[in-house]
Amino acid sequence: MTTEKIHNRQLVFMLFMIRSTVTIATLPVLTTGTAEQDAWLSAIVSLAATLLTILLIGGLAVKFPEETVIEYSRKLLGKTGGTIISFFFLWTFLYTAATEVRIYAELLNTGLFPLTPLIFLVSSMVLLAAVAAVLGIETIARTADALIFFYIFFITASLLGAVKAFDHINLQPVLSRGFGPVFSSALTPAALGNQSLVLGILVPTLTTPRKAVASAVLAALLSGTVLILSSITVVGVLGPKIGSSSIFPFFLMTRAIEISRFIERIEALVVIAWGFGIFINLAVFLYCGARGVAQLAKIHDYRPLIGPMAVFWVLLSVHTYDDLLDLVNFFQPKVFFPYAMTTTVLPYLLLWTAYLIRYAGRRRKKYIKRRRIIPE
Repeated sequence: MTTEKIHNRQLVFMLFMIRSTVTIATLPVLTTGTAEQDAWLSAIVSLAATLLTILLIGGLAVKFPEETVIEYSRKLLGKTGGTIISFFFLWTFLYTAATEVRIYAELLNTGLFPLTPLIFLVSSMVLLAAVAAVLGIETIARTADALIFFYIFFITASLLGAVKAFDHINLQPVLSRGFGPVFSSALTPAALGNQSLVLGILVPTLTTPRKAVASAVLAALLSGTVLILSSITVVGVLGPKIGSSSIFPFFLMTRAIEISRFIERIEALVVIAWGFGIFINLAVFLYCGARGVAQLAKIHDYRPLIGPMAVFWVLLSVHTYDDLLDLVNFFQPKVFFPYAMTTTVLPYLLLWTAYLIRYAGRRRKKYIKRRRIIPE
């Protein structure tokens, strides 16, 4: 049982920043499918799928408010089965965060610092996240408290700055090719709901664990709203063709914004906001991964694991993908969606099945036994 405690409000802020950062950065509802002008509809579909993922992960987590997913996996599936399932979750923490830090490093490398070595950008961000993870989840949560205002302000300023160049004609015609492209474009952002895996580690740290699902749902609704507005704005400014062919369409849109003769090139606001979001993202994932490994290996303190994990994280981020195109291919629906289903949804369906068999069945037996002793 952890002695660190965070408020449910702070969980909302962290999940909001984790969820919205990568979805705005790459805008997968526009770039990974063929929805084009209907990308905002794909954002709505992906939001619904994300809410289901939260119910799947958070619903089980609140059944064991004093234990992490590493601990109750062993309780539900036995030592061997629980250990195997835990490896899936730990790998997801590691690989997802390594991928997301590579995305941000590629953005910086492509748009702002083309001569800076990629490994330097990745190492700098991971180092900051490692320091925060060593200080603990309370420190990360307080940092999210401090950064959330600036994060929302910079994103809002970017969206409002695009109003002058917005053309609603770019959003028409609606559903001209049916729902097929809408659903295909929703697969990758829906699969990014695997970021909710952090609930399995963070629920025991909450001051009110029973409200964890409600907090996560609120964060998903807020980030989903940002994704919908971003999709509408980017398509309205760039058009569906240019937007869908860009790697970082939101960044490209902010570069094209000219508010007045003296105010233009406001992409710095977006880069700063994403930097805040990526920092919280990396810190939370590194903390969750280190705590999970420590519990799996029965190590009392997770902090000594953070250094070696951070080094491995940097190497994984730099060497997993050959280039930016390789990174983009990973997020294609035919690759990323099956990957997320295998590492997140299927293991949790197995855990839910074990829970229903063990606990629901046991409660039914107790109920029948009590009924039998009641005199007629």
